[in-house]
Amino acid sequence: DDLEVVIAVKVGDEGQLFESVSPQKIVEQLKDMGIEVKKAQIQIDSPIKETGEFEAKVKLDHNLEASLRVIVQEQKEV
Repeated sequence: DDLEVVIAVKVGDEGQLFESVSPQKIVEQLKDMGIEVKKAQIQIDSPIKETGEFEAKVKLDHNLEASLRVIVQEQKEV
């Protein structure tokens, strides 16, 4: 619980995302953080299509569930 996942995405001039943030993208970011979960374990209401903070649920073994805060922010150009 209370884990934060920051996902940087490309954002257009009007604030729209070039790609939505799906459970797969969250799984990939968690893997980079050393946490292994399957895509099917991540629950979000719908794919995230804007920047901001969102809540996701992670279904764990033995009917346990954890909350996850997903922070979607603009990818900084280098």
